[in-house]
Amino acid sequence: MRAIITLFWTNPGTVPPPDVETLPDGRTWWCCTLLDYSHPEELAIRAAHAPPYVLGSGWSQGWTPVLAPPKRWSGARKAQTRRRNLRRRLEAAVPLFAGQFEAEELARRPGYFDAQTIEAENVRSAQEKNR
Repeated sequence: MRAIITLFWTNPGTVPPPDVETLPDGRTWWCCTLLDYSHPEELAIRAAHAPPYVLGSGWSQGWTPVLAPPKRWSGARKAQTRRRNLRRRLEAAVPLFAGQFEAEELARRPGYFDAQTIEAENVRSAQEKNR
């Protein structure tokens, strides 16, 4: 797992000392990206490169995981799964009329089971999320 290790100012009521050069955010003194946080050399990298600081001085060390973006299903895969789940639920509840109820549900909500409509909704929600 990749991670970003930082040495940052944590005293919320004050600003970092003026003699310390910080990154552009004004609160981060040091930052390092590790390709594998669980690697045994991680402690050696931190000890060799992180600036020295005194505990209780307002500086704190932390890490943030760098996660891969979640994998999304395609519209065709999602539509196929929705139809399969509908059929499975109807077969369990009303096996004799499952075909009839499935056709009625597909006619009543065609967009919910259509791959192109699902893709359009995914694109629209991604655009809204990025605003």
